[in-house]
Amino acid sequence: MYPFVRRVYLAVGVVLALLWFGMLGLAVHAMKPQMLSLTSAPAPVVSENLLDLSPSLEGTGLHFSSYHLSAGETFASLSEKFHLSEETLRSLNQANDNTQPQTGTLLLIPSKEGIFHMVRPGQTLADIARAYGLSLKDILKSNPQRGDADLRPGDVLYLPGAAYLARQDVRWLALLSLTDQKGFLKPTTGRFADGFGMRLHPLTHKMAFHEGLDLAPGWGARVVASQDGKVTFAGIRAGYGRLIVLDHGLGLTSWYAHLDEILVKPGQSVKRGVLIGKVGNTGRVTGPHLHFEVRLNGEPRNPLLYLAQ
Repeated sequence: MYPFVRRVYLAVGVVLALLWFGMLGLAVHAMKPQMLSLTSAPAPVVSENLLDLSPSLEGTGLHFSSYHLSAGETFASLSEKFHLSEETLRSLNQANDNTQPQTGTLLLIPSKEGIFHMVRPGQTLADIARAYGLSLKDILKSNPQRGDADLRPGDVLYLPGAAYLARQDVRWLALLSLTDQKGFLKPTTGRFADGFGMRLHPLTHKMAFHEGLDLAPGWGARVVASQDGKVTFAGIRAGYGRLIVLDHGLGLTSWYAHLDEILVKPGQSVKRGVLIGKVGNTGRVTGPHLHFEVRLNGEPRNPLLYLAQ
């Protein structure tokens, strides 16, 4: 066979081999994770610096990964896979009620063993230390950036050596009772019509970040102050319609928008639960409802972290 012909055959063979390996790669990529697990190691979690946890756990040396749950996996099986206790995984993922996560759920995986606690309104470091059987010194050692003056709802504390508190534990219930006594009130009645975070905007029909909660009790329903505060704004603002802003100190404010009536004035001090306005449909809305925001130093926070209910 001529050298030229052999070279042609060799080139064609190489191209066919590359195509075959490419098709094989696509087929493997299309397989479900549970099918791949029969022939290979479990897919690794994705390491990332989780922005929602980084500020409150700065200085602990912890790193976090996100993991999408596959079919049939439980906290017990994840405990074996990641060499962490089930209590560690449950406490970090707010699942201390003995339930199992659903397939596809995004879970957080820590780099260290330990118990985690998400702070709720009304809870101090002393309350948390008492509930988990730790000294205040222990908590401050593991969370060097946290003091009572810095503590905010939604902050996550790292508590190595702490007792695990199940949802029915009396110590957990005692912590929740503090939230009921000192947390923000739901500002009006009715269902939650829309939540905090990314959503399809009802007017633009595009994905946009929703900076608060929408409650739909009906036109004219009472709106009360969620917490003691001072009125810093009471008037009309573009998009918000008739709006009230209350200042609660320490950089914390609450916003009440789309009102039909405003019953307070700028500079006025109000108490938790006092009537401040009525639900309306002013501003950019599709119907009567209350848009409720909680902001910390001007940045929107999830109001559900502050509400007592």
